[in-house]
Amino acid sequence: MAVPLEEDVGPEFRLSSLKPALFKRVFSLFRGHSTPLWVGIFCVLIHTGVLVSLPLVFRQLIDQGIAPRNLEVLLLIAGAYLAMLIVRVILEYLQTMLLSFMGITIVNDLKKQLLQRVLQLSIRFFDQNKPGKLISRIESDAQQLYMLFSDVGIKMVSATLNIICAFAIMFVTSVTLTLYTIAFTPIFLSGAYLIFHKMRPMFKKERKNYSELNGFLGEHLPAIPLLRNLNNLDWSRQQFERVNQGKYRFSLRIEFLETIVWFFMMLTPLMMITMILHRSVYWVDQKIMTLGTVWMFIQYVQAAIWPLIMISEQLREIQRAFGASERIFELWDTEIEVKDPVQPKTVSLFKEAIRFENVSFAYDPKKPVLKNVSFNIEKGSTVALVGATGAGKTTSISLLARWYDPTSGRITLDGIDIRHFRQKDWLSQMSFVLQDIFLFPGTVTENLRALRTDISDETVKLAAQKMGADSIIQKFPQHYETVLKEQGKNLSFGERQLLSFSRALTFNPEILVIDEATSSVDPQTEQQIQQSLETLLEGRTSVIIAHRLSTIIHSDKIIVFHQGEVIEEGSHLELLKKNGSYARLYQLQRGGEHYAELF
Repeated sequence: MAVPLEEDVGPEFRLSSLKPALFKRVFSLFRGHSTPLWVGIFCVLIHTGVLVSLPLVFRQLIDQGIAPRNLEVLLLIAGAYLAMLIVRVILEYLQTMLLSFMGITIVNDLKKQLLQRVLQLSIRFFDQNKPGKLISRIESDAQQLYMLFSDVGIKMVSATLNIICAFAIMFVTSVTLTLYTIAFTPIFLSGAYLIFHKMRPMFKKERKNYSELNGFLGEHLPAIPLLRNLNNLDWSRQQFERVNQGKYRFSLRIEFLETIVWFFMMLTPLMMITMILHRSVYWVDQKIMTLGTVWMFIQYVQAAIWPLIMISEQLREIQRAFGASERIFELWDTEIEVKDPVQPKTVSLFKEAIRFENVSFAYDPKKPVLKNVSFNIEKGSTVALVGATGAGKTTSISLLARWYDPTSGRITLDGIDIRHFRQKDWLSQMSFVLQDIFLFPGTVTENLRALRTDISDETVKLAAQKMGADSIIQKFPQHYETVLKEQGKNLSFGERQLLSFSRALTFNPEILVIDEATSSVDPQTEQQIQQSLETLLEGRTSVIIAHRLSTIIHSDKIIVFHQGEVIEEGSHLELLKKNGSYARLYQLQRGGEHYAELF
């Protein structure tokens, strides 16, 4: 069963909690990118060798060129030093270009694979996870992994090698001076500890504040028209000010504390250099140590400390990247609830009937929604499902479409369990006209064929003409090439409904499912929609969910649901004669006099 994904702001991921399995899965994404990876590693090794050699060459420049004023040696060593700097820059450029390109490619491929995985998941998954959370997984979390797959990860390896080589050469040159230098590292390490351990909960809360602000905007921006109509925009402003002010104050606090910590961390190399100059004056005067060696030590301190600072800055991003990878693989590992059979059967031509056979279902195991429901939908018939909200009508349609599978019982097509068909093949027999009409931000033609390229423009226009939508479309500025706004906001509800009918007819379905087609419209529009609906239903097997009973009185069969059970079944007149739940509901909607006239 699909379960909700963990919240974006959960326990902070720590490198110490990194499991080998996660590490292996993350770096398995490098497959297919070995060439730029190995070339990048080669550039890093050469670059590190050049970088570590620069202070040694500069020492020779001072001791053998500047100090004895030997111009020839000075020019020779200076030329070599300049050449090494050029090689260093070229290697940095190559590794950055190669590994950045590789990182972008891996992350983009990962996003495609994640989206493909999400498209395979069952409807329950989308019911339990908001779009914003999925966008965060596919876009934000995947982008976080760029830190690992680009040159940043390799640069951290380079920085580590620089630190090791720098301290190794310093120890070989002067153990005493090196130990004096190391004596200042606790200041730096204390700052790193404060940032990565003590301030971690603050970073976590900051991200939570960011998520709350995004959630507020996501909920309130679509509601602006309603708030404007209610003359209550001030309330929205006040709520935003409260959320935003809280985030603002907390962010200032974090920035202040982080700046103080970084100040002392950045002070560490300056203190080391001051100590080196202080201690080396006597040694240089006594010719125990050369001036070039002193300068070499200063350069190595910078070569060791600045990589440490870089690692400290990037380590948090690396932690976030591995934390993001956990969330990504959680999405990746989400079980596909409604699965295709290993050996699917072919969906044959519909001949007899669709049957619900003792079907039970529950979204929550403790709260059954359908209880041993059985009914038939004969080929070519129109079947209406009625009942109170929550009675089980929409759930029945969801099971028919295989958005969910029954907890028990089965649904069959001509005696074959629909779970034996591939979902794609089964849904190709169906079209849906739902109460919440979804229109893509695109042209009218693109919407009517649902962006499919295998449906011709002629088929689209013919369907629109049959549905009576062509006359409306011709009034649009660019006719069928008119670009619709998101959700068709530049159309009336009736126009959107007719386009929805036309789209359903464009696919020429064997089975048609309609959910309350004429709700929320005026009588004139309802009449037009009803006429189009009759055309759409002609010659098809149709299932209609309706609350307005006047729209389904001509249905071949009406099935009445109550608390997850079928309590009545029959035609309109048959159910009225039974004088049961349907008759009472009809009498309530149409009035007693109209009800009496029928008899």
